[in-house]
Amino acid sequence: MRLGLSTRLTLAVVVLLLVAQVVMLVAFARAQQSAGGAWRAPVPTRIAAAAEALDRTPSGERDALLVAMNGDSTRFFIADGIPAGYREGRGLIPDLYEGYAGPLRGRDPKVLVPEVRRQYRPALSGRRTAAYAFSVALADGQRLVVAPGVGQRRRSIATAILLLNLLVCFTAAFLAWRTIRGATRGLEAIALASDRFAQDLSAPPMVAGGSAEARQMAAAFNRMRGEIRRLMRDRMTMLAAAAHDLKTLLTRLRLRVGLIDDPDQRAAGDRDIALMTALIEDVLIVARGEERPPALGPVDVAALLREIVADRQTQGQAVTAGRMDDGPVTADIAALRRIVENLIENAVTYAGSAEVEFTHEATGWRLRVIDHGPGLSPDFAPRAFEPFARGEESRSRATGGAGLGLSICRSLAAQMKMTLTLERTPSGGLTVCLSDSQGS
Repeated sequence: MRLGLSTRLTLAVVVLLLVAQVVMLVAFARAQQSAGGAWRAPVPTRIAAAAEALDRTPSGERDALLVAMNGDSTRFFIADGIPAGYREGRGLIPDLYEGYAGPLRGRDPKVLVPEVRRQYRPALSGRRTAAYAFSVALADGQRLVVAPGVGQRRRSIATAILLLNLLVCFTAAFLAWRTIRGATRGLEAIALASDRFAQDLSAPPMVAGGSAEARQMAAAFNRMRGEIRRLMRDRMTMLAAAAHDLKTLLTRLRLRVGLIDDPDQRAAGDRDIALMTALIEDVLIVARGEERPPALGPVDVAALLREIVADRQTQGQAVTAGRMDDGPVTADIAALRRIVENLIENAVTYAGSAEVEFTHEATGWRLRVIDHGPGLSPDFAPRAFEPFARGEESRSRATGGAGLGLSICRSLAAQMKMTLTLERTPSGGLTVCLSDSQGS
């Protein structure tokens, strides 16, 4: 299934943000790896050596020695007793370092932990105490404290910032989805309005709402809709006026034909006038098809088809009824009758016979008019529904109609929200299928 525009744009933004986050995460992991990862306390022998060196160093020179011993990962400093912010630790972490007591025998080693339990927010609020530290006694009674260096605290803050950055990433993705969804909702609205207008010229105008661009688009669509409706009204007015004038002239011709003495010529004249009158009516039906609302109601299609078939058989035509399922459908009975009559007339004219059937299927009902004639040529089939299109190119009324039959049928079917399709009869010929795609 093809994804919508809003979904594709949102996925593009999310993927871009995730790629940026992955790059940052990889860079952060490499920095952590190069820095030695989490802080590990110095080995006991190093702590003991540092304490002995400080014991041998005069108090005035100890600061220089401490500066030399300090590094990015470990910090050494001297305190009187337990430094501020710490307390002697009890629990899991102190137990892990019980092995330090042996090498540091005589120096009273202690594991120090912060007085306040470390939480997520204090880590960002500038608290300067490390997670834990070590303290050993010096010869003069002071204590040497070994704690994580400044770089370790910076990496803790960097970890929190990375987590915050991920939260910002997902928030930005959600906001991008909301924004893109809102921006593309106007496109969906105009697509739906266009579909409704294509099916029914009397469909209501598009509702203007949303952003300024969406309202502008709705206004432009409604202007286009109004202009198309005006053009259709002008076309209908012109055709109606022309038809009225032509019918007036035909009435005069009919009166003059009645004055012809030769009965054969008089009959031929009457026949031509009847054909011209029928042609004018067909043109008006095609032109009026988009504007005249259908009179929909329940129709017993099987009974209607049996009536039409019986009438055709009375006229001596080879028209038969096939499968006839019972059950009403919603349709305009006059329009449905006109469609069936036109399709049967075409089948009888070009194939010599017609079979009519009406079935209920899983996807809806189907009304088929089947013939076993020559069918449609591949070149003509795409143009079969065009007005005045004929498979026989001579345009002679002796070999066919005006080419409006299928166009009228499709116009009437569209009014009733039905679909008219052409299929090849399996044994040869043409099958015209009228269906309700929405089900009945």
